This record gives sequence, structure tokens and C-alpha cells, in this order.
Amino acid sequence: MTQHFQQHSKLPLRRVLLGAAASALIMIGGTARIHAQENDPAPVPQMADESAPAPDNASAQTAPTEQTADTSAVSEDSVENAVSDAQKQPNVSKPVMFDPAMVTDLARNLAKQPFENPHRELPEALSALSAEDYAEIRFKSQRAFFNPAETDFSLELYHPGSMYDVPITINLVRNGEIQVIPFSAGLFDFGKTGLSGNDFSTLNYAGFGLKYPLSDVTSNDELTRFLGASYFRLQGQGQSIGQMARGLAVDLAGPTGEEIPVFREFWIVEPKDGSNTITVYALLDSARVTGAYQFDITPGTRSQADIKAHLFFRDGVEKIGIAPLNGMFLFGEQRRRYFDDYRGEVHSSDGLLINNGRGEWLWRPLDNPQHLQMSSFLDENPIGFGLLQRDRNFDHYQDLEKRFDQQPGYWVTPKGKWGKGHIELVEIPSPSETNDNIVAYWVPETKPTAGGEMQVEYSVTATRDGTGLHGMAQATDTRIQRLAAEGDEDRSGTRFVLNFAGGDLDYFTKDANNLRADISSSEGEVRNVRILPDLENGGVRVTFDLIDTVDATSSNLRAFILYQDKVLSETWTMPWAF
Repeated sequence: MTQHFQQHSKLPLRRVLLGAAASALIMIGGTARIHAQENDPAPVPQMADESAPAPDNASAQTAPTEQTADTSAVSEDSVENAVSDAQKQPNVSKPVMFDPAMVTDLARNLAKQPFENPHRELPEALSALSAEDYAEIRFKSQRAFFNPAETDFSLELYHPGSMYDVPITINLVRNGEIQVIPFSAGLFDFGKTGLSGNDFSTLNYAGFGLKYPLSDVTSNDELTRFLGASYFRLQGQGQSIGQMARGLAVDLAGPTGEEIPVFREFWIVEPKDGSNTITVYALLDSARVTGAYQFDITPGTRSQADIKAHLFFRDGVEKIGIAPLNGMFLFGEQRRRYFDDYRGEVHSSDGLLINNGRGEWLWRPLDNPQHLQMSSFLDENPIGFGLLQRDRNFDHYQDLEKRFDQQPGYWVTPKGKWGKGHIELVEIPSPSETNDNIVAYWVPETKPTAGGEMQVEYSVTATRDGTGLHGMAQATDTRIQRLAAEGDEDRSGTRFVLNFAGGDLDYFTKDANNLRADISSSEGEVRNVRILPDLENGGVRVTFDLIDTVDATSSNLRAFILYQDKVLSETWTMPWAF
């Protein structure tokens, strides 16, 4: 882990007052500015009106941080009354010390209130931005938060615009005190959008990102990004932006339509000297569920986020998705659907790996189906699951911009016993790589009820191809060929070509006569099973034909490699529509 040894002095910080309006659970805070002493050489961003002097601790003017786009100020009298009721000290601004229980209490109390849609109407100049134009708005990296003399982490913010229309309150926690970051358009470079002259002072932020020197001591790499709904990204060393994780999924692909929770407020704890972990707290909200989240994020070769979630339900939920992962799969080597594209493959992950409660390892290759496809893997106390990008050969992608060969896979490790339920994989037909059409998550067997609570802990690790998760051979490739009927009595079929590699497989290929492939199907007949050493790529190649002999509509397939009675590989599994 990269650590710096700077010698700059620590920055003095202005205090902020936060209160609570009991009826609406609105946080009220002083407009704190981060202000450097004259003899402090470290560059520090100032907030909002950069020409205004920073307020004294005892006389800081208070202003609301209600998460709406059209609320810009509250009169001094109303703030004074709120403070007086809460603290009986109307003219003194005191620091509010952060306690993680505050976030839990906010979520619990919010669940008792009627749901208020957090989305706000943006100024047309922002709402009309395309995704490409929105990407032109960049945070000025020289204004990043946190003193480089104290930590290798840096904090940058995202401007609202395009689809990002939820105003999010972002708080810093420094020396235990809460400091709200007031909105400032001056923190952003608007690039070619032509919006630099516009005044967006009544808005809040859309999200934030954390950077860290992952590559080397001089680098400033993206570690994580919280932007949009409850989405977040996590990168490790040598990885590029790829798939996403979410805080929660509610009734995804259900008959009543998906409910999309959002993170409405964050508390980011400034790391102490030498710490290689940064902690983020988040308040989640949706029509039927609220939640208090804690993310302990540790950068590295395989960066990891340890997550605790305490959920509160306004109403019952038919299907709650825990630890959801989002990926994109347009097409791969199986080429079941054809695209006019110069690239051989286009996907951010190519398979779902599951380590179920029985200790079995399952590999399910992904697909871009012609119709919505949902797969369930019944389980009890799962050990782990993840969407992985196993194919790391650039030549297979030929994409110099997206670099699919460098995008991370995400591996979820449950903490504690999750009980009975199932891992659900949703594959949505997509004509474009701009759509994240793959989602995987855990669904508990017990459905949440109105007034109920749920606590869950797990970690999300940004890995490459999952190497190191187990020592068995991996299913690395899935190729498919349609077979025509050869005679009047013959039926058409499908040939499957699977490659397995890694683990101890090469050791046992020296005695190939005792290697065998165990192939099974729930419907149809498996014929012509062959297993051959793959002298070019290592491991073995397995081929078999599937014939629909009973006029079935679909079949579930399974395949794994054995040497005599010793299992050498994970189990490849795939649904097939005849």
C-alpha cells in the first residue's frame, strides 16, 4: 500500500451547527468553510463565495442543508428558534459531534414518515445535458478535499446534471465534528458546455468520488465513486472503470415494476494519519425502505469495501435484493446474437461465480438474451458470489477506450449467516453497450414486512478474474454451434464447446484416459461427449451435443471435470432454450 510522508501542518477547521427539525427530519447546519491559516502552505478549497471571510466559530451564520434544489436559505430567526428549542442556547453555534448512531436514527425515523420523492427539477441547462456533455463538467482536482500532508486519500464532488437530479448533502467528519460542504459552482470546470456563467448556487451535489495513488506513489487514481441512485464503483490497482454495485435492489424485474432507492446524504470521515482505510456513512431512502449504511473502503491490488446496512421498512416488499451487482453484456465468444462490430467481445463481466452454502463452485456464463431471462440458485448461507470478467485478453476486445480487459470483477462475501434464499441473476435484452443489462443479488427467503428491520453485513472486492478464490480449474470459454438434422428421423441439436483451465488440471492431463467430463441436462439428450487436452491454451476442451428429443422448451445444463472420482473443476451451468 502506498503511503506518503508529508510534513505540512494540519489545517484548522471551522465548526458547523447541525440540528433536526422534528417534523421533517431536516438537518440544519452552519455554512462551514475550510480555511487555511496564512502560514499554511497546503492548498485548500474555499466554499461558495470565495471572497467572503470565514466565519468565527462562535458567530457562524446558520443555514439549512435540506436536500432540495430550490431551498437556498432560512431566516436567522427560524434557525435561532430551532436551535433554542433543541439546545436552549439561541445565540451560540456549537459543533455537532458525529456518532454513527445518528445515521441509524435518521433512517429509522425517516421510515416512519411519508415518503417524499427526492428527485428535483433541474434548470433546463443542466437537465438537457447528454451523457457526453455532462462528462465535460469536471471537478477541479486542485481543489480536492483532505490535506495531502495527512492522508493519501482525496475527495472530489460531482455536479448535478443530465440524469443526476437528486440533490445530495455531503458532510465531512473531521476530528469528530460534522461539517457540511455547501454547494459551490466554482469548484467545477464546465468544459465545452458553455455553462460556466450560470448560477447554480441553489443546487446541491450529485455525488462524490475518492482518489488514491493505486498505481504508484505519484499517481492519483479513482478508487471509488458514489453517483446516481445507490450505485457505487470500486477499483483496484491496474483496473479501469467498469461495472457497478448498488446499495439495494427492490422488486427488480418484478410485475409491479422496480423501486429504485437513492442515497440522500453522506458523511465522509477524514482518515487519520497513516490510515489506509476510509469510512463513509450513507442514508438511503425509497418509497418502502430506508437504510443506514457504513462503507469501510480499503484500496489495494484488490480494493475492498466492507459494508454494514441497517434497513427499515415503511411497507412490505415482495423481493429485496441484497448486495446487488450491475454489469453489461452485449456479446461474447458464444455469439448467440450477432452484431456488426469490429470488436470480438463487448462486456464488463462474462460470468456469475457462486460459492454456495454446500461448498460447491458454480460458473454461469452470461448472455444477452432475446427475452428477459431470470435464473435462481437456491441456497442457504451462501459463502460468496460475484460478476467476474475472466477474459483478460485485449485481442478479444480490441477496445482502446473502454479497456474491457482491465475492468474489475466484483466478489461479494457475506458476513454471518444469511439463512435461506436464492441468488438471482437477471439478464435483460439490450441492443447497446450503454445499458447495464446484467444484475445479480441475494434474495432472502423471508420477505420484509411493514415496520420491520433487517441488518446485513458483507464485503465487495474489486478483483480481476477471480483467481485465488478457489484452487480448482475454471470454466474459461463457452462456444455454441447449431447442428442441422442429418436425416428425416434426426432432430436438430446444439453443440457446446467448453474450455477448462487452471488448478491442477494440467498435472492430470498426463493421464488423459482417466479424465472424464460429467455432463447432465434437465431436458433433452446429451450425446457425443468428448474431452481433449488443449495443447494451445492449457487445460482441456469438452464438447457435447444436446438434442431435444421430447419437444421441451428449455433445459438446464451442468458440466464438470473429474480424474477418476476426484473433482478437478468448478461446475459450469447454463440454461438453454431450444
